[in-house]
Amino acid sequence: MKKILLLCISVAFSAAGNSQNVSPVYSLSDITSSDDLEHQIYTYNSNMLLEATDILSEDGNMLKDSLTYDTSRNIIKFDKYQLINGNWTHVYYLDYTYDENGNCLSRSNYNSYGGPTFNLGGVYNYSYDDNKVISWELYMSGTDLAEASTLTYNDDGQLIKEIGQDIWNSGSMEDSWKMDYQYNSDGTIKTRAQSFWNGNSWDSAGSEWFYYDDNTNCIKRERKTGNRVTTRYEYEHNMEYTTDQLVLPVNPEDGSDTESLAQKNNMVTIQKWYTENDAGVLVYVCDYIYTYDLIDSMGVPNHGFAADNMLIYPNPTSDLITITNNQTIITNIDVMDNTGRVVLRAANINRNETNLDVSNLNSGVYYVRLFTSNGPVTQKLIVQ
Repeated sequence: MKKILLLCISVAFSAAGNSQNVSPVYSLSDITSSDDLEHQIYTYNSNMLLEATDILSEDGNMLKDSLTYDTSRNIIKFDKYQLINGNWTHVYYLDYTYDENGNCLSRSNYNSYGGPTFNLGGVYNYSYDDNKVISWELYMSGTDLAEASTLTYNDDGQLIKEIGQDIWNSGSMEDSWKMDYQYNSDGTIKTRAQSFWNGNSWDSAGSEWFYYDDNTNCIKRERKTGNRVTTRYEYEHNMEYTTDQLVLPVNPEDGSDTESLAQKNNMVTIQKWYTENDAGVLVYVCDYIYTYDLIDSMGVPNHGFAADNMLIYPNPTSDLITITNNQTIITNIDVMDNTGRVVLRAANINRNETNLDVSNLNSGVYYVRLFTSNGPVTQKLIVQ
């Protein structure tokens, strides 16, 4: 929310475990932008819970998230690391506590500001009724109330309004912002609208609209100022696989993004991004390409499936691998280590299958990126 020094977690925060009706078949392994500027690579633990996220952002920053769980599979600690001058630096961490139902009771933020000591930045405390968040409070340094919010639900248990108060303008608690939610008849979210209090009335700050196909997959998400679309996201799905067959990364800090509100019943393969340019014209920016790992009968990813049929075998390996992509032509290949550094490169391939010698690489986890006529595709490789 506005002026908060910490990320606000989702009002729908819950236990981190996956509740699936069938055994998962694939796990989301990474999301890569088609302009090759942004990457998010996901690693799961033996219980197929998100263990780490490696992030390369558009500004060139390298970030790494690490998650720790309790025996009930609740996330109890979130560590953030940043690659600074070639060294991984622990920049902040978050602690979470829960009640017996797995509801998050508190979120505490500790910052190092580049030094060896971590200082408490702020604490969110959450209150529940029937396992739904009905209010939260933010205390800076753990003691000074800085912001608070109340949440209202309809008879179907759907969040319809959130009103926030803060001290940022006057030094005392006063109305500041609100979120209003509307839903379609099938229960999917239709709009989320944000407003700010000007002292006398609420000023609209824009809204977000969600659109669905016949299978209630969100196929488009638009941010609007009035009737003008300022940002658009479009989604493509693989209808052969439902979300019950997928392991998806669950991160408590993802709740600030309305992406998490959009219902998706089938496997997402591509997200297209459009935004306004300086002239106020909506223009295409890039695709975000989703890559998945096939999970074998023992519940372990074998790194053999991508959204557009990239295949690496054998994997794990110690010497030669075969790389195929039967739907498009492979032009170049980069192999990167876990810091994003390219350690092996093959160029001018121009066919849909090739071999690559990785015997000179040290044992460990690497990421193979194919550059194809349909854009880049990334897959994990384990070298033994």
